Amino acid sequence: MSHDDHDHDHDHDHEHDVEEALEEALELDTQSQIFLEMRRQNLELLKIASEVAGYSGAHAQLKPGDVRNALLSIWDVYAEFYSWIDPEESEGDDEEDLDEDEE
Repeated sequence: MSHDDHDHDHDHDHEHDVEEALEEALELDTQSQIFLEMRRQNLELLKIASEVAGYSGAHAQLKPGDVRNALLSIWDVYAEFYSWIDPEESEGDDEEDLDEDEE
């Protein structure tokens, strides 16, 4: 193998490595963007759930004993909304809940 052939192979390997690294970085960036968008949507849904459950806007401050009930009410509304948005995910959650209950 001549010196020129060796340099060409090295250049080709380097270009391939760079392309592969760029593809991986783009995939990670895309996954990160999807993750962040899902979190943003979850927060928006949680905000709506708190409004529907009656715990938004101007009202008296919750007493310490009322906080748990408020959170449970919000969670119930949130979970119901989420099951409408992503029924497959909710089915998986139900199965996990059943598994935990059996233990």
